[in-house]
Amino acid sequence: MRKIASMVIAIFAVFALAACGGRRTELTDAEAAAIAEICDMDAAAFKDISGDVITKARAKKFPALDKVYKNGDLYAFIMKPIAYNGPVTLALVIDGMLGESVGMRIVNHVETPHYVRDMDKSWFTDRFAGKTVDDYLRLVRLEAREEWDIVAITGATVSTEGIINGVNAAFGAYREYVLGQDADEVPYMVRFEAAVGDGPVETGSIAIRAFGVVIAEVGIDDIREMPSVKRTMSIHSSDGVTQHNFRGTLLSNVLNFADSAILESYDRVWAVGVDDYTSGINMDEVRRENGVFVMYEDNDMPLMMKNGKPGAMRIVVIDDVFGQRFTNYLLEVVLE
Repeated sequence: MRKIASMVIAIFAVFALAACGGRRTELTDAEAAAIAEICDMDAAAFKDISGDVITKARAKKFPALDKVYKNGDLYAFIMKPIAYNGPVTLALVIDGMLGESVGMRIVNHVETPHYVRDMDKSWFTDRFAGKTVDDYLRLVRLEAREEWDIVAITGATVSTEGIINGVNAAFGAYREYVLGQDADEVPYMVRFEAAVGDGPVETGSIAIRAFGVVIAEVGIDDIREMPSVKRTMSIHSSDGVTQHNFRGTLLSNVLNFADSAILESYDRVWAVGVDDYTSGINMDEVRRENGVFVMYEDNDMPLMMKNGKPGAMRIVVIDDVFGQRFTNYLLEVVLE
C-alpha cells in the first residue's frame, strides 16, 4: 500500500508540474513569510494562480517570474531575477484596487554580503512600496527625481538592477494578465555592459549618504579651503613601487563640514568610487589626526577625473602602504 500511495503522489505531482509548465508553484516557508509581512495577513489566504498568469508567452517575456498568488484584489508575485552572483528571490504584492505595489521583500540571495549589506533594510525595500504599475522602475545612482526612480545600493549597483528587473517583471505580467495591456519584456539577467555604460560621472563633489539618503554634498572648492597637508608615500603594488606626494585634507574635516555630529554618530564609512569600487574604514581611523585623507593633488598636479579634467579626489589611508583601501575617483562616502 505504501508503494502504491507513493506512486499516486508522484503521478499527481507530475500532473501538477505539467499544468504549470514544469515549475513547482507551492510557496516555501520563507516566501510565505515575506508575503505575510508585506500584507500583514496569513499567506494561506492567497490562491495559487501561477498557471493562469505564467503562460509560455509571458514566461518568455518575463523570465524572472516564478509564482503568482491572489487574494481578492491583492496579487502576490515571487520573482527570481539574476543579479551579480546569481538569483535573488523576492516577493512583491500589488494592490489591484489602487494599481500600485504594497511592498517588496528579499526572500534570499547569493550576493556578496559585504556589498549588499543594505539589501534587506527597510529604508531600501520601502522604496518599492506605493509604486504605480503603469511605468517600469529605473535605476539611478544618487537621487530619485521621478516617482519611478530607485536609488542603487551603494557599491551594489548590479544587485539593485537585478532586483528592479524582478519587480518590473511582476509589473509587466500584472499589466498583461489583469489590465489586458501589452507590456515590454524585462531582462532576466543584468546586462553588465549597460550598467557600466550608464554609470555615474564625477562632478567635482562628494555625496555624503546615510541610510540611502544623501544628507550633504561637499564640492572640491570647499575641500580646497579646508586645512591642507602634504603626505609623501611609497605605494607597493603588483606593478612595483610608486612614489607619491599627495596634498589634501583629513576626511574628518570633510565630514565635519557636512555635519559636525557625523564623527560621533556613526561607526564606519564606506568610500565609493565612480567605478563602484568600495572600501570600508572604521570611524576610529577617520578620527585620527593622521589617519584618513581626501587627496586632490599628487606630485603638485591636480588629480584627473575619468573624463581627463582636473577635479578628482582620492581616499588615502596613511597606514595602508599597499593602497588596497584607497578609493580613486571618489564619488560617495556612505555612513554606517
